[in-house]
Amino acid sequence: MKKDVMITVNSVQEHPDKEADVFNFVTEGVYYKEGDNYYITYNESDLTGMEGTTTTLKIEPDSVTLIRSGNVSSLMVFQKGRKHTSEYSTEYGTFEVGVTAQKVSVNMDDSGGSIDVEYFIEVNNQLTSFTTLNVKVQ
Repeated sequence: MKKDVMITVNSVQEHPDKEADVFNFVTEGVYYKEGDNYYITYNESDLTGMEGTTTTLKIEPDSVTLIRSGNVSSLMVFQKGRKHTSEYSTEYGTFEVGVTAQKVSVNMDDSGGSIDVEYFIEVNNQLTSFTTLNVKVQ
């Protein structure tokens, strides 16, 4: 199973010291299944500030892994109640990012579905934002 899909991404990043960043966009991508896991892949655009980057979401029953490659390189694992740390590389340098998911809700099947993730982001062990992410696949 591999098919072209429309992907809707809604994200709100709340920061302790400034206004929230809101991203809402619709893009084309690919949706497929390998084993028991679903995958969503799409190309970032200048709208997200990551043009030249491919994003893949690996969706498992109890976790979501966000993989970026290209101009931005990162691997972020969202698993409720657990902190995962990884490197986040950009053209401006590499830094350590920690993500702790408060909510991971997966509602996917062979025809599409949605994921909802709420998580804290730390950069170099400093809390930088709380993010709500909703991705729908149609």
